[in-house]
Amino acid sequence: MEKISILGCGNVGANSAFFIAEKGITHVYLYDVKEGLSQGKALDMMEASPIRKYRNKIIGVEKIEDIADSQVVVIAANQYLKPGMNKEELLNGNIRIIDDLGEKIKKITPSSIVIMATEPVDILTSYFVKKFNYKREKVLGVGGILDSTRLRFYISKNLSISLENISALVIGPHNENMVIVPEYCRVSGTPLKELMDSEQIDSIFTETRTAGKYVVEMAGKSRTYYSPSAAVCEIVDSIHMNLNRILPVSVVFNGEYGLQDIAMSLPCVIGKNGIEKIILPKLKKEDLEIFKKSALQMREKLERVAV
Repeated sequence: MEKISILGCGNVGANSAFFIAEKGITHVYLYDVKEGLSQGKALDMMEASPIRKYRNKIIGVEKIEDIADSQVVVIAANQYLKPGMNKEELLNGNIRIIDDLGEKIKKITPSSIVIMATEPVDILTSYFVKKFNYKREKVLGVGGILDSTRLRFYISKNLSISLENISALVIGPHNENMVIVPEYCRVSGTPLKELMDSEQIDSIFTETRTAGKYVVEMAGKSRTYYSPSAAVCEIVDSIHMNLNRILPVSVVFNGEYGLQDIAMSLPCVIGKNGIEKIILPKLKKEDLEIFKKSALQMREKLERVAV
C-alpha cells in the first residue's frame, strides 16, 4: 500500500501532509468534511512541488471512501476549545468525531495502522482500541515522541549543542504529569547530570512539561501544530520504511507496570506492522505512582463516555 491518508485538514493534518511530502515518504491523501478544504490545501502544497521537488503527490479527496487501502490513517480531525466550553465538552465533541471516523476507517480500510493525533491523545487512543476492537499494536498515539522532542530541543538550547547529539525519553501521560526519565537523557552517551547541575535540569524539565501550554498562550492559538505534525511524520516514516525506530508513542497497556486498558506513552519499536515491540524502562517508585494515578484519572473519564 503506497499511500498515507490524513483525516482532518486543520493545522495538524495539513502540516503533517506537508512534512511527509518534504521528507519524500509516500503519497498522501487528505480528507475533510468541509467541502473543498482538502482539495484546496493539497493543491496549495503541490504547487510548491516544482520548487521543493516532491517525489510523491498530495491528493485532496471529496469522498472518504478514497482512503481505501491506506497503509496508515492519521486521525487529525478536532473540535477546538471555544469560549465558554469546558474540557469535558471538548472531549465529548472529539469522541463523537472518533465514533464517526472510526466506523468508516474500519469499513473502508480495516488493515490500516491508525495514528491518533486528536486530543486528548491518550484517552482517545484507549477509546479507539476498545470501541472498534483493534489490536493495540495497530493504534499509536502521538504523545511521548512530541514531549521527548521538546525535551531534546531545550537540552540543545541550554547547552548550545547540536540536536543530533542528544537523546531523551519522556513517557507516561501526555500532559504535565509526563514522566521524564533522567537516566535516558544523554548527550553523545554522556548522562545529563554530568553536564548540568540539578537546578538547570529541573528548569529544563519544567519547560518541557509546560511547553505546549506556553506556546498556546504566547501565540494565542487553541493548540500547537508544527511539532505535533513533525511527530506524526516521524511515526509515518518509521512505519512506511520499516525502520524499526524506537519512538515513545501512546499505546494501550496490557499488563505493563500492572496496568490494563489505558493508553500512555512507552518506548516502542515502530515498523511496518505498527508497534513491533514495547520496551519497559526501569522506573522509580514515584514515577510508577504517576502512571497509576494518571491511569485512574483517565479511566474515570472513559467511564463517563459510553463505549
